[in-house]
Amino acid sequence: MSTTPEQRASVTLPLAEFLAPETFPAAVPGQEQEIAGRKATHKSSADGLAAYIHETTLRYLPNDLTRMIYLASLRDCNSGLYLHPELSQQEGVRVADRALRVCHEQVFRSLLITRLPDYVCQLEQYIRYTRGETATMLKTWKSLQAYRATVPVGAAATSAELFFLNIAIALEALTQGTPEPPAH
Repeated sequence: MSTTPEQRASVTLPLAEFLAPETFPAAVPGQEQEIAGRKATHKSSADGLAAYIHETTLRYLPNDLTRMIYLASLRDCNSGLYLHPELSQQEGVRVADRALRVCHEQVFRSLLITRLPDYVCQLEQYIRYTRGETATMLKTWKSLQAYRATVPVGAAATSAELFFLNIAIALEALTQGTPEPPAH
């Protein structure tokens, strides 16, 4: 799949689903103390770690839809546990799982109050961010509906359905303005 120079120029970060550890800000001296300090100002270490995740990772993603997909990609589909290559080792699986779960639920709640036109914009930004071919991604998303696996575990059914409907409408809106991908 090739990308146009405009697509390459508008994207400065790697794919959300496959962010390698080296794409995140490098550890700096005293960072462990900084993490510990943030944790101490919150009710629990999971809450402090959630704030740290927002500050160091999530804020660099272009929008809440991209954040939602990234966080869902850290969740094991069999156990429902959120597993992060570094945080799960450094902070423990339970603390990292809880912090990532909190982040995921916060992003999901934010998306639930997002206006429909903003879903269209966020989906468009996500496609640019992943450097995917728009028509192919739209067709795949409509066919597979993998976005249904991005909601937090335990989300209310009505909230999940609202999210699914908003994504389906955003997909349709973008599809209307996008030419069909070439047949293979």
